[in-house]
Amino acid sequence: MTKELINSRVLISFGLSLVILIASAFEIFAQQQLERYPTAAEVERLREKLRQQIRRNNVGDMRTQTEKQRRESFVRDWSRVDRAVAPFLGKWSGYEEGLSVYPSNRRGRVCLIYIGIQAADFGLGTVSNGVIRTNDKEVILKEGDYLGVVTVRNNQADIPVEIPYNSPTVTQAARQFAQLSANAQEVDKVVGEFNAAGCKAGLPSGR
Repeated sequence: MTKELINSRVLISFGLSLVILIASAFEIFAQQQLERYPTAAEVERLREKLRQQIRRNNVGDMRTQTEKQRRESFVRDWSRVDRAVAPFLGKWSGYEEGLSVYPSNRRGRVCLIYIGIQAADFGLGTVSNGVIRTNDKEVILKEGDYLGVVTVRNNQADIPVEIPYNSPTVTQAARQFAQLSANAQEVDKVVGEFNAAGCKAGLPSGR
C-alpha cells in the first residue's frame, strides 16, 4: 500500500470521526435545550446556594440612594397592578452581563431581556409561588436584591453563574437596554419580540 493511500485513508477516517463528533455535540446540545424544569425540592436546595453565593462573593449594592428610591417607587406602582410580578421588575446587573425584567399586558407574566458580551436575547416568564418560570425551562429565584437563575443540564439542577444578578434599577426602554450588548444584529429582533408580546418598560397606565 502506498504512503499516499495510507494518508488518504487516515484523512478519511479522521474526517468521519470529526463528523460523528460534531453530530454528537449537536445532539447533546439539542437535548440540553429540552431539559426539564427543576423540581420544588431542587429549587429550595439551590435557594440556599444562592444565599451562600451572596455571602461568599460579598456582592455589594452599586446603586446610588436616588436609584434605590426610584426603583422602590417603580415596584410600588406596579404592585398596585400585579403584586406577584412587581418585586422582580427592574434592570439587574451581573458579571459582564445583565438581565431586565419587564411587566407585560398579561397578569402574572414578565418579559425578559438578557444581554452579554455580543449577545442579546428575549424571553417570557410566568411568576408562580414566588419564582419566575421562564419559557426556556429556567427558574429565576429572588433573594432580597439578588436574582439567581436555576437551570437543569444532564439532569442536574444548578445555578451555574457564580455572581448573582444584583443592584436592580428602573428598567430602560427595550432598545436602549438591548443596545448595551453591542450586537446590533440582534437588537431589532429582540425589540420586535418585546413589542409583539405586549411588554411594557414604563409605569402602569395612568401614572
